[in-house]
Amino acid sequence: MTSVVTESRHRVTTRQYWFRLLRLFVVALIAALIILPTTLGVLGAWGLTHPGCFPGATAAEHGFERYEDVSFPSSRGITQQGYFFPGDNGATIIVNPAYSSGRGAEPHYANLFQEAGFNVLTYNSRTCTSRGLHSLGYQEVEDVIAAYEYLSARPDVDTERISLHGFSSAGATSLMAAARMPQIRSVTAEGGYHNFAAMLGVENPRTYFDRLFTFGATTTYRLVTGDDISVLNPLEAIRQLGSRPVLLIYGSEEVSLPGARLMLERARQNGVNAELWVVEGAGHGNYLFVATDEFVRRVVAFHSAALLDSREPG
Repeated sequence: MTSVVTESRHRVTTRQYWFRLLRLFVVALIAALIILPTTLGVLGAWGLTHPGCFPGATAAEHGFERYEDVSFPSSRGITQQGYFFPGDNGATIIVNPAYSSGRGAEPHYANLFQEAGFNVLTYNSRTCTSRGLHSLGYQEVEDVIAAYEYLSARPDVDTERISLHGFSSAGATSLMAAARMPQIRSVTAEGGYHNFAAMLGVENPRTYFDRLFTFGATTTYRLVTGDDISVLNPLEAIRQLGSRPVLLIYGSEEVSLPGARLMLERARQNGVNAELWVVEGAGHGNYLFVATDEFVRRVVAFHSAALLDSREPG
């Protein structure tokens, strides 16, 4: 009798053990299905807004002979460090820094525009300042405004002849800045996103995983930057540029090309003077190196037409 009771208790204990184990497994699975995609969204947004700084070499190390080491105040307590490269034709190109780039990280643009006769201003990405974080293009518009104000105080700069150039997130920044700055004469924007929230899938998440991922990403972006992720919208900005010329430059192999086509369509619907150059065989960021001669010819002629009233390169 005792053995029967003991065996019965053993069976109950075993069933309870496996039941508890199964319950723990189900709870862990549910938690993983909820926590994992949300955490991935959190980590993704945190990583994107804290990319670190790639300062690049100094202007002297790049071999520039004509340049000035400059600084100017920006918003949120930032003091921007930059280089001013004097030109000969009186017009100026602000080269906005791409993502984590410092003032010396994109010398090819400074060289191209200075050789064409333009003044050029470069400056640091916000990740290379005391702020230490990047809003992916929106708050960086404040640096463009500060750069323009700095140039306005220089006697050797004609404030009616200033244009913008930017690659990737700086391309998005350039378009959003021009929408807020009617003083800007023209914009060349390379490889930027058209609507970050749409690219992230915020509006139409396809799966439950996507919904949780975007929730984690958008919540983290708001907590880190103080802005809603919907502000990252060059597609909306481009329609506000009126008759000012815009040149979108994208590679035939990069994933953001469909977004560029949407921006071109939106621009044309609103009477904006925009064009899209698709560099065959190029990926994200190597347009100048894939089509060097044509890039120089097109970009210089484009800004010359806006700033010098001529289609001829400077």
